[in-house]
Amino acid sequence: MPAARRRALSSSTRPHPRAVVVRATTGLEQLLEAEVTEAGHAVVDRARRQLVVAPADGTILDRPPRLADDLFLVAAEAPDPGPARRDLEHAVDALRPRVDLLGPFAVSASFVGRRRYTRFDIEDAVGRVLARWGAGTYASRRDGAVPPPDALAWRVTLDGATLRVGRRPYAAPLHRRPWRTRTVVGSVHPPVAAAMARLADLRAGARVLDPCCGAGTLLVEAHEVAPTADHLGLDRDPAAVAAARHNARGRGIAWRVGDAAATGLPSGSVDRVVTNPPWGVRRSAGDLVGFLAEWRRVLRVDGRLVVLLDEGQEPVLLEAPGWHVERSLVLSVAGRHPRVVVARPR
Repeated sequence: MPAARRRALSSSTRPHPRAVVVRATTGLEQLLEAEVTEAGHAVVDRARRQLVVAPADGTILDRPPRLADDLFLVAAEAPDPGPARRDLEHAVDALRPRVDLLGPFAVSASFVGRRRYTRFDIEDAVGRVLARWGAGTYASRRDGAVPPPDALAWRVTLDGATLRVGRRPYAAPLHRRPWRTRTVVGSVHPPVAAAMARLADLRAGARVLDPCCGAGTLLVEAHEVAPTADHLGLDRDPAAVAAARHNARGRGIAWRVGDAAATGLPSGSVDRVVTNPPWGVRRSAGDLVGFLAEWRRVLRVDGRLVVLLDEGQEPVLLEAPGWHVERSLVLSVAGRHPRVVVARPR
């Protein structure tokens, strides 16, 4: 990691950011906004997959939202130039970005609406301006080029109203949790896992079960919310249990090889089931009806199920006896549209 970036990450004297762009998984924007406002920060603008936040103080950088995919310090903004490439170039050339670090850098862009230019046109235009204002050497992504691994990350968003340019103040995107060094097929996207832990309304001392634990992402995120809860993860794959145990080391979470349809737990002994059963895409889905019957059996009468289902699986829960569905959030993850479903035993 370059020395300049090391200083940016560790400095306790960095200025209070005036505005940040917080990126979200599609479908989690409202939950992310609730997390941000509960921390005392003000949301000043909203768009698909992002919030613009006026932080109350610098704690948003030290304790960023767990539901966030990423966060960028706003360095410049202008009215969205619209679809014409010529207007894009004029708008970008007029930017006066605040640049506080020097080094190789890359730019990634996203936009809404139809445009007569590509994301690479936006990135290259902004990259040239940032280089002119002293950001360092620009590494284009055009034609599949890969920026150097130590490149600082800049982000451009055009949401139909405003063009914003921001810099990531971290060495990696927020969704790349430093503890998650092992994954398995079907591992949950960490901000989605954090959202599910939030929806579970976890309490101190509660017993929390993930009967399809995979590499442990859900229970590690649940542990961040309620570290004194009693967390238990099961998976039929010993390699997944080993990965979960490695990722969660030091957290006191219990892991064991087990069957989601026959957990071996006493009836009514679990307060929360928070889980991501296989979708039948890259792993066999198993018998979801059997899973639901077992989870209903082990849950307390006032318990809660928070489950991530593929779009084709949601009707199975809606039609399953003994369940009352309270909430369903439609997400967009890796080209699919899974649902986070919150349900209670009837």
